[in-house]
Amino acid sequence: MQTIRTRAGQTLAFQAYGTPRNPPLLLLHGFCEDSSVWATLIPLLEEQYVLVADLPGFGASERSVEATLEAWADAIAELLETLSLPPVACCGHSLGGYVGLALAERHPHLLAGLSLFHSHPYPDSAERIEGRRRAIELLQQGKKDLYVAQLFPNLFAPAFANTYPDILEGLIANGRRQSAEGITDALKAMIQRPDRHAVLENLQMPLQMLLGSQDNLIPLEDGLRSALKAARVEVKVWPEVGHMGMYENTTQSAAALAGFVADCILFQAP
Repeated sequence: MQTIRTRAGQTLAFQAYGTPRNPPLLLLHGFCEDSSVWATLIPLLEEQYVLVADLPGFGASERSVEATLEAWADAIAELLETLSLPPVACCGHSLGGYVGLALAERHPHLLAGLSLFHSHPYPDSAERIEGRRRAIELLQQGKKDLYVAQLFPNLFAPAFANTYPDILEGLIANGRRQSAEGITDALKAMIQRPDRHAVLENLQMPLQMLLGSQDNLIPLEDGLRSALKAARVEVKVWPEVGHMGMYENTTQSAAALAGFVADCILFQAP
């Protein structure tokens, strides 16, 4: 991983793959993960110029001073500006999608398109907020390993989790390598996030929504309802897929992202 030092003084880790071309594909990982979650997809995206980043507090990136999605979006924007990249096709998985939405709201000139990969613009429900607060309590009690072990099994469709326990165990192991403080920051940031449907309504670029019919975290009806807010949107619903399409539906996920980049190119054409 390479790093930059942001104006706020934090180290932000990133890695680029492929030959530079327009537009780059920026991949933002989800909660309790780091950029290694994209390792299954990157070999299938060899025709793309792919940029991955560790969100603040995860992987090799330091925590930000502010535990907010807005601060994280600003850090990603600074990365893109530092690398002098053209507008990117941004794909965010789950939490990464929340950051992508904040990036589209605050720095739209840096984006050529937005893909929400098992993500949506809704704020947390009261029930979800209470669950996140209980999780913060567990982390503060030093029970990070227990929390992570309980988190990941719920992200997969049951049939996939039963068939590929090694993938599940690998994600749990990687999740346990994340710091309790970074995980806590992310939980607080998600609790505070606003409704960003207006971002979709005002989006002046291609939008893609990749949804799983067995996603326990992003209900299908919520994703479809969000899609109705956008003027230009492509929706893909994958049956028998939970919250982790990069593992559960690798080939089709890569094809969908390649198609998304192609759509961004067409949209930018004069």
